[in-house]
Amino acid sequence: MEKRLIENRQLVGILTMFMLVQFAGIALATLWFNGATYQQITSSQIVSGPSNVLLLLAYIIFLAVVMILIFRFYHGAKLFRVIEGVVIFIASFYVFLVIIAYLTQSSNIATIGAAIMAILLVAAKNKWVKLKNVAAIIASIGVGVVLGFGFSFIAAIAFMGLLAIYDFVAVFITKHMITLANVVTDNNLAFMVDMNEVEAVPKSDFSKKELSEYNKYVKSSGQRGKKILSVMKKTGSMGMVPISANVALGTGDLAIPLMVAVSAYKLTLSFVPSFFIALGAVLGLILTMFILRKYKRALPAIPPLFLGVLIGFALYYLVYYIV
Repeated sequence: MEKRLIENRQLVGILTMFMLVQFAGIALATLWFNGATYQQITSSQIVSGPSNVLLLLAYIIFLAVVMILIFRFYHGAKLFRVIEGVVIFIASFYVFLVIIAYLTQSSNIATIGAAIMAILLVAAKNKWVKLKNVAAIIASIGVGVVLGFGFSFIAAIAFMGLLAIYDFVAVFITKHMITLANVVTDNNLAFMVDMNEVEAVPKSDFSKKELSEYNKYVKSSGQRGKKILSVMKKTGSMGMVPISANVALGTGDLAIPLMVAVSAYKLTLSFVPSFFIALGAVLGLILTMFILRKYKRALPAIPPLFLGVLIGFALYYLVYYIV
C-alpha cells in the first residue's frame, strides 16, 4: 500500500508540471497574439508545408545522433552545462520577452529585461541544482509557444505525428532515447522534469518476483542505483527496502503538445480549440501513467500524447460543428 502511495505522489507531481506548461503556455500565447490580425498571424508562419516538417524532423534526428556521439566520446560535464545553458537562455528569453513587452509596451526594455532574466535563470539553475524542474518548465513553455507561433495547425499535427513514430522507434527499437535520458539524469540537466526520491518501505509490500526485478533495476540504474544501494545498507537489516520513486518527462514531451495547442489558435482566432487540445494531451499523459504503472519500463510519451491531442481536437470539432 505504501509503495502505491509513493508512486501516486510521483505521478501527480509530473501531471501537475505538465498541466502547468500547457495552460501557462496558452496564457502566454494570449499575450503573444494580443491585437494581432489573422493576416499578421498567418504571414508569420515559417512551417506550413510537408517539406518544412520533414526537414525539421531530419534536423532533430541529426541532433540526436550528434548528442549520442558526444555522450560516447566525451565524459566531462562542462560541455553539457554549456549546451544546457544555451538552450535555457534561448527558450526562456522568449517567455520573459512576451511578459515584459506586455507589461512595459516597450520592445527595447523587453529585449534587455528578457536577456537579463534569462541569464539569471541559467545562473540560478547552475548554483541551485534543485531549480532544474523550474528551468525545464520555463524553457518548455518558451519552446512550445515559439513553435506554435511558427507552425500552421496542419503542420503542427503532422510534425507531432512524425515525432510520435520517431519516439516509438527511439525508445523501443534503437533505444538511443533511453541512453540520452540516462545521461541527462546523471548530469542533472534541465532537459526533463522529474520527481525523484528514495523512501524505505516494508519488504512485505513486495513479492519474491518483484524483489528480484527490483534488484536488477538497482544494478542497472547508474547514479540513481548507487543512491538506492547506500540507503539499502542502512535499512536492509530492518526489513525495509528503499524505493526510488523516479518518474521523468522530457521537455519535448512538455513542449510539443503545447505547440499544437498554440497553433490551433489560428483556426478561429480563439483559444477554445487550444484548451480542448491541452485537455486531450492531459488525458494522453494519464494514459501513459497507467501504462507506466503496469509495465514499469521506459515508455515513449509522444504517441499517447498525440492520441490525446487528436481526441481533444475531435471533441472540439464535435461540440462546435456537429452537435
